[in-house]
Order: sequence, then C-alpha cells, then structure tokens
Amino acid sequence: MPADAHDAFEQHLPAALDDAAHALPPLPPGLLERAARRGRRRRVWRTARVGGGAVLTVAALGGVLVGTGVLGGAGTPTAVPGMSAPAPADSSGPAPRVSGDDVAATLRDLMPKSGTVSKVSGKRLPGSLTAGLVVRTGAHGAPSALDLGISRQQAGGCLPVEVRPYDTCARKKFADGSVLYSTKSFTYPNSRDGQRRWYVEYITRDGARLFLEEFGGGGEKASTSGGDPVLSLDRLGAVVRSPAWRTAIASLQDPDGAEAPPRQQGVPSADRMSSVLTALLPQGHVSDLSSSPGLVQLVHDDGHGRTMVEVDVQPDQNDVLAGEMGCRGGELTCDSEVLKDGTRVKATRSPSEKGGAAVVWEVDTLRPDGLRVLVREINSYAEAGPVTRPEPALSLAKLRTMALDPRWRR
Repeated sequence: MPADAHDAFEQHLPAALDDAAHALPPLPPGLLERAARRGRRRRVWRTARVGGGAVLTVAALGGVLVGTGVLGGAGTPTAVPGMSAPAPADSSGPAPRVSGDDVAATLRDLMPKSGTVSKVSGKRLPGSLTAGLVVRTGAHGAPSALDLGISRQQAGGCLPVEVRPYDTCARKKFADGSVLYSTKSFTYPNSRDGQRRWYVEYITRDGARLFLEEFGGGGEKASTSGGDPVLSLDRLGAVVRSPAWRTAIASLQDPDGAEAPPRQQGVPSADRMSSVLTALLPQGHVSDLSSSPGLVQLVHDDGHGRTMVEVDVQPDQNDVLAGEMGCRGGELTCDSEVLKDGTRVKATRSPSEKGGAAVVWEVDTLRPDGLRVLVREINSYAEAGPVTRPEPALSLAKLRTMALDPRWRR
C-alpha cells in the first residue's frame, strides 16, 4: 500500500469506527451497549496523525522555546503554576483561519530546546485541529510521540476505573474556571506494564478543549518499553495551557468549526449525575468518580472492600426496550415487575462479562414516558479487576430505590 494511502486509511479509520458505533441502536443491558457508549467516549478525543514531515533539529540550549509562533501569543514558560490560560475568543470580528500546519508549527515551538523534533504534521478537521510530532532529548535518548487535539466537542475528565483500572488521574481547577486533567496510563488498558501513555486534557473557561497525549518509546504501540516518556505531565500541562493557542481556539468558532453539540433532551448533566449518585450512596469513601451527561461511574468503599457503581440515564427508550424488560434466562437470578404507574423494573444478578469471579448486580427501570435508569454494581473496583469482596456492597433493594429516585430527571 502506498504511504499516502496508508496515512489516509489511518486518519479516517477512527472516525469511521466512531460513526459506525453511533449508528448502532441502543441495546438492552449487555456487552454491546456498554462497549459502544464507552468506546465513543474514549475515542472522541483521539486525534488523526499524519506521518512524515521535515525533521527539525533544535539547538541544545535547555528550557522551552519562547516566541510568538505562527499563532501569535507568547510561548510556554517553564513554570506551570504562573502560566496564564488562553483567553476567551474575541467575537467582535470574523474568526481567524488556522491551518493544521499552523498548529503543528506552534506545537513544535513549544517543545524543549535540548532535543530533536521530527515527523511534524498537522491537520484541520471538521470542528477540530490536530497535530503530531516525535521528540527526542539527548543524542541517544528514547523518543516520544505526541498528538494534540483542539476542539469544542463534549469530552470529559478522568476515565472510569472500569475502562482504565491502572490509570493515575488528577484534576486541578484554576481561579479562572479552567480545569486540567493529568493522567499517567498505559497503551493497553488492562495492563500495568509495557508502553507508557501520558496525557493531559485542558478545558478552558470558555469551553475549548485541548488534549495532548504522549507515548513513550515512539508512536502508539511502537514500543514495548516501560520507560517514562520524554516530557513530564507538568510539561504537557504547560503546553496545553500556553497562550499560544488563543488564535487556534478562536478559529473553531467559524462555520466549519463545530460548537459543542446541544445536550440531549432529558439527559442530566455530568454534574447532576455525580451529585445525585453520591447523595444516594450510604456512608463510605468515594473515589475514581467519572461523569458525563447521562452516565456516572465511581468506586465506593464501605470499609469492607471496594464496589464499582454505575448509573446510566437514557430518554425515549420505550421502542428500543420493547419486550426486553422481562427475564429471559442467562442471569444467575432475575426478577421483573410492573409498578402501579406503569414503570417496569428488572433486577438481575449475573456473572461479569469480562470473565473471572466478579459478579454484576443491576436494576434496570423504564418509566412510561421512556426514561430509562439503569443502576449496576460490581464486587471489584473495575469489571476487569480482581474481586475485592464476596458480593457487591449494595443490596438489590437499595439499587431499586436508587434507580427509581425522581432526581434522575433533568
């Protein structure tokens, strides 16, 4: 396959997979439904990388390049805490046009001076700007591949422990209202060994999102080494918080840049999902909280072992779930009932879809108006993780009460 055809295939494959996932109709509780929902969430910020590009050898002077760059604004200073965040876009005039090459050049300028930068590339996509490069420090140092995405798409924070059980994620909120998420992870989600993947997500005060990921040893899956990437998490955070991105952020407000999609009618916000679930839980320690509109996951520890708890809220599910709210076998136990107001309730105990000894308890409810609220728990901190207690912490009766709580309505 020619190199340019291979690059095009690599660029368009993630988007095609996402489109296919979006096209799948919602399913009753099971593997396909949860895989599609979480798969779309995980991949919304993956950027398209373009191979090739000129090699730039930067003078070995140490520190960070500070200059105006092609997008204007100052470069990134070394000290992260004192850095000013990108300002809100100026809406008084037409938004500037910024190309992928512009973004790539600015990313290159924000790399350490004491090293070599190669394979610099950038691309403008509908609603987003992406860039990538490979950086190496020292004559014989291992390389790291970096990918940047700038967008206004909905995304969000620390991934649930069920998806990334070996991630270490931290959240920092700044005085101007912007938020930075910093994560140390691995390329393969169910392993604590192999290639390291570090990434940061910066959400500005006016809703722009900058996502920068770094793969130690080269491109994604290009290395099995467990060595640290070239740039620290603090350095990655400094890059995405640089004022140099102001023009690129502003450019996403023009007609070919997509604003954040409107929230789906009837779906609670991420903040509401988190606040309602934590209010419904009994006393205990909560960790690994991750929420997005209509979906929240966390780990609850009552002092006798950790339990992963998840709530999924979906409107307009009457047609989708027609005939699916009864017991059909395959569960360890199952009970189904119809309440006086017409709400259907299904409570099940099932083995984990991921294999192993973990069990899944869940209560699925469907209101007459089509609102579905599914509450599920696992006797582990992650469905792919080891069992942490003989049974999940919350009884099915407690899950039923939680699922029927009126606060899940927006």
